[in-house]
Amino acid sequence: MNPDSSKTYKTGDDLDLPVAVPQILVIEDDPTQRLLTCAVLRSAGYRVAEAADGPEGVAMALRQPPDLIVCDVMMPGLNGYQLVEMLKLDEAFSTIPVIFLTALAERSHMRAGMTAGADDYLHKPFRALELRSSVEALLAKRKQQRELFSRGSKTALVAALQAQKETLAGRYETRLAQELNERWMDQDQAGAGREVSYARATVLTVNLFETSLRQEAPTQRLRDLAQRVYQAASDSLYLFGARYLVAAGDDLLAVFPEPAEPDAGKTRLLALRAAFGMQKSVQVAFGLVQSQSEDGLFTLPSLTIALHTGPLALIRLEDPLHGSPPLTLATGSAVRTVKDLGKHAQAQGWHVSCSTGMLSGIAHGVVMGKKARLTGDQAPQGLEVTELQAMASAP
Repeated sequence: MNPDSSKTYKTGDDLDLPVAVPQILVIEDDPTQRLLTCAVLRSAGYRVAEAADGPEGVAMALRQPPDLIVCDVMMPGLNGYQLVEMLKLDEAFSTIPVIFLTALAERSHMRAGMTAGADDYLHKPFRALELRSSVEALLAKRKQQRELFSRGSKTALVAALQAQKETLAGRYETRLAQELNERWMDQDQAGAGREVSYARATVLTVNLFETSLRQEAPTQRLRDLAQRVYQAASDSLYLFGARYLVAAGDDLLAVFPEPAEPDAGKTRLLALRAAFGMQKSVQVAFGLVQSQSEDGLFTLPSLTIALHTGPLALIRLEDPLHGSPPLTLATGSAVRTVKDLGKHAQAQGWHVSCSTGMLSGIAHGVVMGKKARLTGDQAPQGLEVTELQAMASAP
């Protein structure tokens, strides 16, 4: 054991017994913030290793797995979400607690962090006591989990992890729902019949409800599944900039309004990231439901996602006489075309596809597969479409 990895305490019999001191890995690209964070942790008696960016943090963690990770969210090259997802794929890191440090106020970012594997959040600037309390609590939980596991209680460990995740999710769920629901506030105040038009926007469709609601019996478990899957999908879409979500038959339709050039390409790239992020988050949601289903009732979905850029309009309809919930109608050439794209992709077995034209200027950001042209009764005929296989790795 390294000399700095333990402290020596006197017992009642004057015996010197080594006690392991937890090591914490701090990953923060801001030098000032990193210095302050490390100082707080060292003053609390912890061993601290520090990294200036995501790739360096991953390398350090792989060399010497820490007992806990404190990580900034927004970092160049490899952000906090990507770093944690990468580490959590390794079983050796699956139980290492992670605290995210973030200045982002949106609850959707928090939700995405929980999906990635974060255990707690602290908003910058945080107080020293907040950081110390969070670290102490998470290390205590990890010690308890190890004790459960050492007694052969794997089931109890899984239950403890799930309970911890549900507690954290519940902490933000109400505020997240309130924030996302407020996206329609302006339209509600304007009254029924308000039209929101975009000369150009990226539209994404996914056969979310066809996948999650194939059974006919409206059981409570089926309703819970639909809600959980929708929540996972909507969190990912809002995280990457979707402005509206509209149910369109079996599809969920997301609208990403495009700003003026030169930022239009950035919006399209974010929409593509939303597609692949949503794939993963929905699979995680299905996996949780499947693990709780004794009869194997639910199966992993095969989502078909299509994207296209063009004009569209959203019309808010209400029926105050009968008190029906508001209805949002999505119309325009972009909506019609993206639905045709979705049908074509499903027939071809493509999981993600888009009109080739929307890749102009951003093709370097994706890994492309096959290409085709819409034919037959698909409109507009002759439109070139591209299969998308993954987001390209940063150079």
